[in-house]
Amino acid sequence: MIARLGVPVQLCNVLLCNVLLCTVLLCTMMCGAAAAQVVALDSTPPSRAQVLALMSAMGVQQNIDASLRATQNKVKLAARSSFEKKNPGADAETLKKLDAVFDGTPLFTFDDIAEAVVPAYQKNLSAADVQAGIDFYTSEPGKRLLEKIPVIIRASNEQGGQLVQQKLKDYSLALERKLEAFQSQVNPQKPSEAPQSKAADDTSKTTDGKSK
Repeated sequence: MIARLGVPVQLCNVLLCNVLLCTVLLCTMMCGAAAAQVVALDSTPPSRAQVLALMSAMGVQQNIDASLRATQNKVKLAARSSFEKKNPGADAETLKKLDAVFDGTPLFTFDDIAEAVVPAYQKNLSAADVQAGIDFYTSEPGKRLLEKIPVIIRASNEQGGQLVQQKLKDYSLALERKLEAFQSQVNPQKPSEAPQSKAADDTSKTTDGKSK
């Protein structure tokens, strides 16, 4: 359906990959902070309910659902734009029906993928770790951390972006110089050959095919 409406499959893949990448990054940062709050006294794995409670306290569920809604909206807008280009005479009622196609076919939600995520928490965290995370992220300091993380990430990207670009440029120039030097060592330039003497030409045959 998406392909027929003119929405590039690559766009959908990129958007979904971005959602999953941001989710993994967010989970990694937050789980690391939570696990640091306690040294587990036993290795009892957390229950499914505990893991879901932790993910809710960390805002993971909310962030995933919000990202998925934004992804579907982008696909919807891209499809509508493509449809209007192919059908410039489409009236408001037709466009409303097109929107209904997307509204009636919602993208998957956090609940649809939770079962694939819960085991990763259960395998790598103990019940004590998860409970400590729940306690922390439902506390005032934990809530403030969750509130400030997007601000910190945005500021880091803005301030670090130019520095990273300059560092990459310097690295590229340094590497290019070293590769040129290496190429010169591997294939040293041969000295130019002396031109052939005119005497050699005199030994050639004359125009009538006889030697001098």
